[in-house]
Amino acid sequence: MYGFAKAYDDAYFRGISNPSSYFWWLDVETENSWSRTDKDANRTVLEGMTDFFHSIGAEVGIYSTGQQWDRIVGTVSSSSNLYSLASWLAGSLNASGAASACSSEPLTGGGRVVLAQFVSRGFDYNYACP
Repeated sequence: MYGFAKAYDDAYFRGISNPSSYFWWLDVETENSWSRTDKDANRTVLEGMTDFFHSIGAEVGIYSTGQQWDRIVGTVSSSSNLYSLASWLAGSLNASGAASACSSEPLTGGGRVVLAQFVSRGFDYNYACP
């Protein structure tokens, strides 16, 4: 319920005019306020958020690095609504690294990598995977 409620707040209390028309990326980074010991609780929060966004007809994906995802969430079963979500992989050092990241494993077993992020001259950039 916590994740569902947080997603509702994001969609309706932040001035978004038509939240169902957006692609919502769930930001899974160690700097955020995740449980350090309970991956099941963290996964449940993300599943609640995904449930909410799907309930309004919005698309959802996951933004993280493989290392942070494993530390915060771990393995996702095929019965989870997170299993087939698109992955946006952070952590590449340059554009060619981001292009190579498109061939990396997605964050979940049923997803696919659709974006890869890299840093250049202090700015984040994204590479759209083919």
